[in-house]
Parts: sequence; structure tokens; C-alpha cells
Amino acid sequence: MKNKYYIKGRQQFLVACSGLIKYIGLGVICCYFLNLKYHPIYIFIALFFFIFDILPALILHLQYLKVNWGADLIIDTINEDILYRKGGIAAEHKFHEITSFKIISSFGGGQYNAGWYAFGEYRYCEFVFKDDTQMIITCLMINDIQNTLENLLRIKPEKRRKVFAFISS
Repeated sequence: MKNKYYIKGRQQFLVACSGLIKYIGLGVICCYFLNLKYHPIYIFIALFFFIFDILPALILHLQYLKVNWGADLIIDTINEDILYRKGGIAAEHKFHEITSFKIISSFGGGQYNAGWYAFGEYRYCEFVFKDDTQMIITCLMINDIQNTLENLLRIKPEKRRKVFAFISS
């Protein structure tokens, strides 16, 4: 069975808006239900949350878009092939050629989710193959990237956590 993945608008929306919706809800509650009036301290509070939570999420989102924009990932579970195409270049590997399979996620996401951080849902997968080629797959391509890849490949990933899951290459 061939499973095809690419960046979808719906997936981008799900990942990006999880944190932003919380802040919009908090703002509505503070302004409407608590009847808070304008005060200069609110600008500093909003700026703090923007710099330490929303801005890292936006940077992660743009970095993930850059890495996988215009790419297709096809996982053929019958022939045990992984095909990654981007910009006219294709890389094809067999499952048994995988020497390293890591899932890198941000703290505050996944099973340890505190439920607050805007960047908590961002994660990516890093494959290294026998010929030392590397393949990066982000959560913008695959919903529930860890469980989906683990079930398709039948390989347990090494899990790593970072404060911000920036792609380092």
C-alpha cells in the first residue's frame, strides 16, 4: 500500500493555530468577561508572550515550511520503499537501509503536553540511511508524525526533546 504525504493547508492550520487560539480565547475572557480596561502593562505582558511563545512557533513553522515545501513523501509498505521528491530531485530508500530514525519534538508537546505552549506541537523526523544521506520530514506533512511513521515502518524511533524543535543541519 502506498501512502502519500505532502504539506497540506489543513495540517498547517492544525499545528499553527493550537497555541494562537488559546491566546485569543484568553484575550476575549480578559477583555469581555473580566471587563479589563486598557492599561500599559497589558502591552508588556502581550509582548512577553509574543517574544517567548508565539515568535518561536512562527519561526518553527516557517523553517518547517522551507524544509518540506513542494516535497512529496511516498511510503510503500508492500515493497518497503521510502520515496522523497523535492524540486525535481528524488531519493529512494528501502526500510532496511535506515540506520537512524529520530523524532525530535519541543518540550510542552506530545504525551507530556502542558497544553499551553504555541510551539509544543512542532516536531520532525530525521532519517539517516546507510549511504549517509539524510531525510527530514516535518509535522506539516504528516499528522501525528511519530505514530504514523512508527506504524508504517514498523521501526521504533529514538525520541529526543528540545526546548524548541528547530531543525539543525
